[in-house]
Amino acid sequence: MFAALTVDGTTVNSLDEDSSIKLIFDADIEFRCSACGADLVETPHGFDDNGDNACPAYQPDEPDADGTGPHTPERVALSWCNSAGIRTDEADDAITLSLSTGHPLGAFTITIRRVPDDADSPLAGRLLLHLPYPDQPMPHDQLHPLHPGTFIIGRPVPARRARLTAA
Repeated sequence: MFAALTVDGTTVNSLDEDSSIKLIFDADIEFRCSACGADLVETPHGFDDNGDNACPAYQPDEPDADGTGPHTPERVALSWCNSAGIRTDEADDAITLSLSTGHPLGAFTITIRRVPDDADSPLAGRLLLHLPYPDQPMPHDQLHPLHPGTFIIGRPVPARRARLTAA
């Protein structure tokens, strides 16, 4: 079998038969200011950049304003992901994708495995897809069904509260 790995369009030299590739994200910062680009830390008093909550690129809405104001936080893309990996296993005829979202139990894994052609099974030669599912033993994080095939990872969506109106 021939497999090629490219990173940003550049081919990486060949790997062993049973190989694993892991991409580790070093995202210590979850928020950045969309106006000035400063790395931000969330504090009880808002977002700041090394103790300074004034943004040098703040654009006031009012023409008479003094031009100072707070940072505009936005989440850093992929800051929720610790790592992503691909592992091939020729002995098991399987490929496993692993995605870690920062939970201490490990990573979500998705595996596709081919049942051997000579297996004494009606599944001989077929591909099997193994996916994370709610209430599985040793899950990476809790999964809560949103709709078929889509899950919320972690805390479920809170139930909506009924609005009370005056009588």
